[in-house]
Parts: sequence; structure tokens; C-alpha cells
Amino acid sequence: MATCYLGLGSNVGNKKKNILLAVKYLQKSKGIKVEKVSRLYESSPCGCPAGSPDFLNGAAKIRTSLAPLALLKELKNIERCLGRKKAKRFFPRPIDIDILFYANKKVNLPNLKIPHPRLKMRDFVLTPLKEISPGIIKKIASEVKTIKDIPSMRAFLAHARKNMSIGFVPTMGYLHDGHISLIRQAKKENDVCVVSVFVNPLQFGPKEDFKKYPRDLERDSIKAQSAGCDVIFVPEERQMYPDSYCTYVNVDKLTGTLCGASRPGHFKGVATVVCKLFNIIQPDVAYFGQKDYQQALVIKAMAKDLNMPLKISIMPTVREADGLAMSSRNSYLNLSERAEAAVLYQSLQQARKNIFSGEKSSKAIIGDIRKAILKKKSAKIDYIAVADADTLESRDSVHGKALIALAAWFGKTRLIDNILL
Repeated sequence: MATCYLGLGSNVGNKKKNILLAVKYLQKSKGIKVEKVSRLYESSPCGCPAGSPDFLNGAAKIRTSLAPLALLKELKNIERCLGRKKAKRFFPRPIDIDILFYANKKVNLPNLKIPHPRLKMRDFVLTPLKEISPGIIKKIASEVKTIKDIPSMRAFLAHARKNMSIGFVPTMGYLHDGHISLIRQAKKENDVCVVSVFVNPLQFGPKEDFKKYPRDLERDSIKAQSAGCDVIFVPEERQMYPDSYCTYVNVDKLTGTLCGASRPGHFKGVATVVCKLFNIIQPDVAYFGQKDYQQALVIKAMAKDLNMPLKISIMPTVREADGLAMSSRNSYLNLSERAEAAVLYQSLQQARKNIFSGEKSSKAIIGDIRKAILKKKSAKIDYIAVADADTLESRDSVHGKALIALAAWFGKTRLIDNILL
């Protein structure tokens, strides 16, 4: 009997019932013994057409006497019994059962590849799999090149600096598809891609979420490697900030408005840690997302003013299917807050339409956005601003290159978003 792991998913009809029925069919199948089933997790549709419903996903550990192809055939029979018809790839379906692992076998056939080729990229697989078999996730993560001290990181990159380009993506971990897009771009444009994972205490205020900020290094390592990362740098806090530490980086002008006004000291912490990381990694290009537009401008100014020999690349915001900007803090939202948070991008998009229809008054634009957000029960506005996209100075009207930026709370979760015009 071989130990196997299956991925289970549904986004049509009664999703929970579909998955539970699939497990029952597995239990009744000859040559299959179900040993463990994970809880069910909701996830956004991956690769499906726009407007597709969310999925419920889980994982199952089974023991089977069936060979891989025979097991695949049995799983396809179960899918048909539960109403799945042959359809285009990634289209909505009542049930999806994938073989993730089959013992230690590797299979590379046109209709079956084991281990599943996309499992490392997908939270909706990694999360339930970690629940029922943390050892498998630990094993996969251990295969990723990870460095935890500064001298070893410098030594690793010493050779690369001589004749290869280095792309760098600094993160605080709990990677989502926004981070993944940056990593892919860094690898596409450079010979070596470095990703740092460090939850920086300096950029959190005394009443902010430093202690509860989501952390999962194993998951991050797997996802980063699947996107093209060559090495992950995970410095320890005592190395970055020893007891004797007394040096900080301040960037004036750009940090007194927007998020800087409501989070005093935040950008001092950001600039300090990124400056240190740039000195350690010495990249040719560093990648940031537009969602954190003010942060990217601050880093860009710091690199220019301190004559750092690197390029700062700001990449487009990656969004969920309903437009919500991807953020590690989205994981804090409950279901109703998550649904309401979609209003941020919706209101920005409506503002864009109004502007191109002739509305130029910042006061009117901000008023319309405010009205839309405050219709949501859990929402509380931090700020809404129309600003110059280069200086972040407030504007009375929209002209030239402009930024509309906002921050709002949904329950206890603060989210930010913006659009450039």
C-alpha cells in the first residue's frame, strides 16, 4: 500500500457537500483507505474566467494498492459520479481531485504528473497539506536555499557580483501573488534572484500588529522558489539590530503625508531596514509593488540621495478577482469584512471614470470615494488624498501625473490602495 496525498476542490453547487461526498466515494473505493482529511479552506479561483465563484479546498491522505494510472482513473470516475463533465481547463467544476504525491514516485506522463507540478505555487494546496502532513511541507521547504546570517549571505553572493546581475525582492513574508509577481520579474530580468523575509520591528508602531503579523517561513520558501527565487535571506533580529544599534535613515518631505501622517516613524523604519538590506545584498535592481506606492517613492529617493548603485523598479499592483489589492494583512479579514473591502478599488475605479468624464475637483472626487466606502458597515477611513505622483503634495484639482491614494480600516484591519493617473 502506497501513501498518497490528494487535493480536493469545488466551486459549483453545494461545495462542502461535493467534497464530503468525494471523500465518501474514496472510502468506498476498492484499494483505497482514507486516513486523514483536512479542514476546508475558501480560496479565490485560480486561472478561472472572470466572475467565477470562489473555491472550497482541502487535502486528503490515503493509502492505496492502486498504481498511479489506476488511481487517476478511479478519481476521474468519482468526479464523473459527482457531476463533473469534461470541460475546458480551469473552468468552474463541482469537484476536482488531484494527485499531489504518490509515495516517493515521480511520474511524467501527458495526462499525469506527480508530484503535482503546480502544488508549490498554491496556498489552497499548501495550507491543507500542511495541516494533515506538516512533515511533507517541512521536507519541501528544506530543499530551498535559505541563509540566516549576514556573512554567509555576502559570501554566497560574492561570486555572483563579479559577472552576474542580482535582482532583489525585500518582503516581510507571508507571500501572496503580488510578491510572486515581483519575484518572477526579478528572475526574468536578472541572473540571480534574492528574496528577503524579515518582519521589521522598526516600522511598526507601539499599538500595531508586529507580534501577530502572519509568519510562515516554510510556505514562503516553497512559494518563492517556485517563482524563481535562488536564495532566501532570513536574517535574525539580533543581527539586524544588535543591542548597540543606534543608526537610522530618515527621508524628508515624502514621509510627512499619507501613511506617514497616520503612522509616525513608519518610513524611518522602512528606510533603515531597506538601506541595511541593500548594503548586505548589493543588488542591481530591487523590486517593489505599486500598492505601497509611497514606500517605493521613499526608497527610490533614499537610493538616489545616498548614491546607491541600483535601480528601483515599481511593478503594478496585483489584485484579487474582485479588485482588492493583495496584501498579507488581508488574512486578518473575516468573511463580511473581506467582501466589504472590495469597495476600495471599486471606488478608485469610479473616481477614474469620473475624472475622464470631466470631473477635476479633488474635493468632489474625495467626497464620492468617502461616500462609497462609508456605506460599508465595517469601514472607517484613515485618509483619502489626491496628490502629485512625484512629490506626494496635495492637489486641489487633478492634472498632469496624479495619485489618488487611500487607507481605510475594515474592522481592525488597515488596508491601503491607490491608482495613478
